[in-house]
Amino acid sequence: MNRFRAHWIGVGLMVALSALLVSPRAALALEPDELALIVNRDVPEGRKLAEFYAQQRHVPDGRIIEISVPAANASEPPEQMTPQMYDGQVVPTVRKFLLDHHLERKVKCLVTFWGVPLRVIARDLSNEDRSEHARLETQLDRDVRPKIQQDITTLEGLARALDPTFKPAPGDSIQQLIARGTRAMNLALQKLEAMPEGQQRDLALDQLLAPAGRLTGADSLTIQMSRPGLARLQAKPPTTQAVAQAEARLVELRKQLATLQSGPQNEQIRTRMREHARSELGELAVAEMLQFQAAMLDVTQSDAAVDSELALLWWDQYPKAKWQLNPLYWRYGGRAWSPGPVLMVTRIDAPTEDLAKNIISISMLVEKTGLKGQAAIDARGRTGSDPYAGYDRTLVNLAKVIRQNGKIQLTFDDAEPVFPAHSLKNIAIYCGWYSLRNYIPPGQFNPGAVAYHVASFELMSLHNPGEKGWVRGLLNDGVAATLGAVNEPYLQSFPPADEFFSLLLTGKLTLAEVYWRTCPWASWMQTCIGDPLYRPYFHDPVFRVEDVSMPLRLVLEPPATQPTTRPVLP
Repeated sequence: MNRFRAHWIGVGLMVALSALLVSPRAALALEPDELALIVNRDVPEGRKLAEFYAQQRHVPDGRIIEISVPAANASEPPEQMTPQMYDGQVVPTVRKFLLDHHLERKVKCLVTFWGVPLRVIARDLSNEDRSEHARLETQLDRDVRPKIQQDITTLEGLARALDPTFKPAPGDSIQQLIARGTRAMNLALQKLEAMPEGQQRDLALDQLLAPAGRLTGADSLTIQMSRPGLARLQAKPPTTQAVAQAEARLVELRKQLATLQSGPQNEQIRTRMREHARSELGELAVAEMLQFQAAMLDVTQSDAAVDSELALLWWDQYPKAKWQLNPLYWRYGGRAWSPGPVLMVTRIDAPTEDLAKNIISISMLVEKTGLKGQAAIDARGRTGSDPYAGYDRTLVNLAKVIRQNGKIQLTFDDAEPVFPAHSLKNIAIYCGWYSLRNYIPPGQFNPGAVAYHVASFELMSLHNPGEKGWVRGLLNDGVAATLGAVNEPYLQSFPPADEFFSLLLTGKLTLAEVYWRTCPWASWMQTCIGDPLYRPYFHDPVFRVEDVSMPLRLVLEPPATQPTTRPVLP
C-alpha cells in the first residue's frame, strides 16, 4: 500500500519542505558481522573462496548462502541467469537464509563470489501481458488523466477567482498535475483563511472541496479537513465519529490491497485493486496504480547486474524496466522511493581464481600500511554544452583537489585519447575514459590499487579469455577494486569521480560504503568488484574530512544522534 498512497493535494507543502531539509545520514564503517556471503553450489571453487574470506576477515560462522545456478560450460563459471531463476530461486533462497538465521536486520552488505553470475538477462512478456500493458496505458491516457485534468483545471480556476494574479503552471503528466493541484489548493486555502467568516467563504470552500474529494477520495478528505487549521475554515467540520469511521475504512482498504498485492498477480487481481482504489482513494490513487501496474508489465531494458538487483532484495515488487534510484546515494538524502531496506552488494571475482583470492590477501595487507602511489586521472577536455562535459568536470574537480592537497603525486591528462599504453608507473588510483571495450593498460599498478574506466559494456564478461573490457584488463593487471557495467549503463549511472575517490581517500569508509553512497542507480548495470571492507587509506589518509567539499562532507560527519533501529522490513 505504501506505493499507492492517497494524496491530499492541499497540505503537501510543509511535507515537501521538510524532505528538502533532510541531510544524508553519515555512513558508519561496515563491520564483518554485517556481511553475508553468496556462493554458487554448482561452482565449488566459489565456496572455498568465501570460506577463505570469512576466515581472513573474521566473518561470523554460518554466513555463507548457497544458490544453485548450473554452468553451461564446465570450464567457466556461469555469467548470466534467467529472470525466472533470479526471482524464483535466488531471491527466495537468500531471503529465507537471512530470516531463518535472524539476520534480516543485521546484514547490511551481501558479497557475491566467483561462480555467481554477473547478470540477469532481459525479461519477456506473454502476449496476454503485452495486451494488458497496452490497455493500462490507454486507460490512463483516455479515461483517468482527462478526469484529473478537469478537476485540476477547476481548482486552478477557483484559485484565480480568489487571486487574479494566479497563473496555472504547465504540464500534464500525473506528477505535474499533482504539483499544479497542490499549488492551486494551497493558494486557495490561504486566501480563504484571510476571508471573513460567512456565506461567501463557505460557498468558495464547498466549490474547492468537490474536486479535491474526487481526486483524493472522500475518506482522505474527511480526515484532512478535521485538522485544526482546516477545521477552522468550515461551518461544520467533520465530527470525531466521522473521522474515526473514515480512518477505519481506510485501514480496512489497506489490508485488502496488501492482501491482493502480496499474492500472485494477474489481470483480474490488478483490476480489483484499481476498483478498490477508485471507490475509496480517488482518481489520483487510480492514476498512480495504473502507472505502477503498467511499469510492472514493462520489460524495456530489464536486464541487470545480479549484484545491483540484489541490493533491492527486500523490495517485494518494483518495476524491472530500466533502473531504480538508489536510496543509499548521498544526493538523494533518503528521499528516493524505498519500499524496504536497501543492501550494499560487492563482488569478489576476477578472471582467475588466484586473482580473486589475491584481492582478499592484498587488500588486507595494504590496509596495514596504507595504499602508496600516484593518482592517474584521464579526462577528455569536454567543456561547455558538450553532453559529456558534466562527467568530465568530475574528473577535473578530482584532479584539482588532489593537486591542492599535495599529499600524493598526480598525473592528469585533459585531452583525448586515453593515456598511452604502459606510460605510467606507481599507480594507486586511476579513473579515466573513453576507450570502449578496448583495454589500454595505462601502466604499472601498485598492489591494492583502486581503478575504474568510464565506458559502456566493460563487464560484459569476466572469465572469457577473449574479453577486452576494462574490468577484466584492470583485474588482470593487479587492481584490487574496480567497477563496470554488464551492458549499456548510460553515463549518469557511474559514480561521479570526485565523489567516489574523495570519500575513498579519507579512509573513513569501506569500499562498499564508498560505492553505494556514490552510485546513483540500483536494479541496473553497474557492479563493484573488491573486498567490501577494504579501506586502503585507513592508516594513512590523503584527505581530511574538511578537504571534502560540502555537502558531500555530510556523509562523513556523524549525526548528533545515531538511529537506534534499522528500517522496518516489508
